[in-house]
Amino acid sequence: MLKKIITTFVSFSIGLTGIFSTSVLTPNKAEASSYNDLAERPFMGWSSWSSIRKKPTEEKIKAAADVMAAKFKSHGYEYVNLDDYYMLDWRETVDEYGRWAVDPKKFPNGMKALGDYIHNKGLKFGHYVTLGIPKAAVDQNTPIEGTPYHAKDIVDFSKGQKKNFNYEEMYAIDLAKPGGQEFIDSWARLFASYGVDYLKIDGVRNQDIADVEAWAKALEKTGRPIHVELSNNLDIKHISTWKQLSNGWRTDHDVEAYGTPYLASWKKITRRFDDVAEWQRHAGPGGWNDLDSLNVANGRKDGLTNDEKISYVSLWAIAASQFVIGNDLTKLDDFGVSLLTNDEIIGVNQSGVAGKRLYKKNDAQVFYQSLPDGSFNIALFNTGSSTLDVSVKWADMGIEGSAFVRDLWRHQDLGSKTKGFTAKLSTHASRVINVVPASALTVSPVSGATGLNPSKVALNWETVSEADSYHVQVATDPSLKNIVFDQTVSIPTADVRNLDNGTRYYWKVSSLSGVTENQIGIYSFYTELTKAPKKPDWVLANRKNNDSVSLTWNPTFGAESYTVYRKEKNILGISSDYQPIATDLSDPNYIDNSAKLKSGVTYSYKVTATNSIGESKKSIEGQSDDQSTVQKTALLIVSFTLAAVAIIFIIARIKSKSTKQVELANKRAS
Repeated sequence: MLKKIITTFVSFSIGLTGIFSTSVLTPNKAEASSYNDLAERPFMGWSSWSSIRKKPTEEKIKAAADVMAAKFKSHGYEYVNLDDYYMLDWRETVDEYGRWAVDPKKFPNGMKALGDYIHNKGLKFGHYVTLGIPKAAVDQNTPIEGTPYHAKDIVDFSKGQKKNFNYEEMYAIDLAKPGGQEFIDSWARLFASYGVDYLKIDGVRNQDIADVEAWAKALEKTGRPIHVELSNNLDIKHISTWKQLSNGWRTDHDVEAYGTPYLASWKKITRRFDDVAEWQRHAGPGGWNDLDSLNVANGRKDGLTNDEKISYVSLWAIAASQFVIGNDLTKLDDFGVSLLTNDEIIGVNQSGVAGKRLYKKNDAQVFYQSLPDGSFNIALFNTGSSTLDVSVKWADMGIEGSAFVRDLWRHQDLGSKTKGFTAKLSTHASRVINVVPASALTVSPVSGATGLNPSKVALNWETVSEADSYHVQVATDPSLKNIVFDQTVSIPTADVRNLDNGTRYYWKVSSLSGVTENQIGIYSFYTELTKAPKKPDWVLANRKNNDSVSLTWNPTFGAESYTVYRKEKNILGISSDYQPIATDLSDPNYIDNSAKLKSGVTYSYKVTATNSIGESKKSIEGQSDDQSTVQKTALLIVSFTLAAVAIIFIIARIKSKSTKQVELANKRAS
């Protein structure tokens, strides 16, 4: 439910500004979600900061938009956000009205053209600003657009030349002075003229509430719905203000692993577990907690193990954090893409419920979302350095009796569990499950049902007392943005016809009573398969011991079983053909107990998925045993051996040649 619409604002008086400290300022009623009608769910998109940082260009942002449209848009990602350093040096150069000037070398066609390019991809354009007025504007005393005032008329020189922690020489604005609000208004109009859909306001501190309020007013005046995100490490003591003035707020410092060659660090990620628990109750439709970007798809550049990457995404999902990718989208790895496009995990993130922490016991933590349909999403984490059993008891969740469990990362139904669920988790690993109590609302088909005839699917649910009618929607995505059926019915049943084969659909039903609509639940089903499943996107092969290799791969829709293929490659690159070593596997993991560690030998694996229609193509290759050191040693030995042989051969030739010359000389002498 969106916040109450408020359309009027009460200005700060000069007396209040001068007398009271910022800690007791009461913000004007300029609620971001009231005028932009955004953030019903956490936003999904990409930000330039993590991978591009100080070197954004028009070419790079367009390339990112291309990938977003091709790979991520269909999964609900919308925003392409240009972060910092798109401007010329603000200490020397500003535009004619004292605002940051776009660097023409980096963005030769300007921001409006970039916004148009992104919009033409069906995406949204995000931008960046910090608080204050640039030094160059003050030095040049630039006019404030549409007013008789100038930059020096609005500066609060008593606060020095550092308005926020990001920028030196950005002066504070005295918003009580004529022209102060108008300067912010002009900057907001400029962003709106670019076609900006999202604005990150950086460097926000407690003493900046009046400035953020001025931006909220200014953005509302543009008439353009612009998502407002506040950064970073905001004070939870002022959460009521951040909720009034924005659609999202950073709960901690940057997640990036500055000073290292990596994009993120596990240490910074683990700090977010307590953040999630502390900030959880403040998140909801209209405004969400922001844990910072997700950096899980640039291979080793991410600086994380695969288990850590899964846990990273799992925490962001169960917390209903803003889901914003930080990776270089032109250098994505298949494993990372599979994490970021797992629709069941995205469904957790987009559920509209921020997860609570059930418990924290040493290295074990469990978070859960209690969903409107009576089911639960539950995330179990091991933050420690050794394997650990992490459990959840149904009684602790208020569940009576048994419950049906589904593994959302692996897309596997795990059956009915009577008292709870336990996962054996390796170092920094996690599991995310959906739990449906046996006593929960009954629907037909049951959530997760497979093989439904696409020509006609009959949806049924229990009658809700006092409901006048029901609103039913069917879509191809868990956030219900790609709707294929939308109907209001008077009885608890609806027929959906002419769906596609081999497709997963999500359906939402709500009860209507007068003008009030209450969600009953969101469910899913699969239509009949008519073709072989797709190949797994990735295969991970890790040596378990000297005799075995542990394999895991991403499950694929419609697969009934899997086959593992293996080949061996020696130091010279000579390899065997791929041969099947395991068939009819029901789970997406396998231990190859015949893969003995051999010097200079690498085992390579591929996996196929099979159903009644046929077998998929082979997956990409996964390799075990990083033999780089072994191979280098072996190559060195071979090189020395060859060199020794060559030297011996050369010496032998020289010696032979010398002997012949001596013999020839003796013959001539005789």
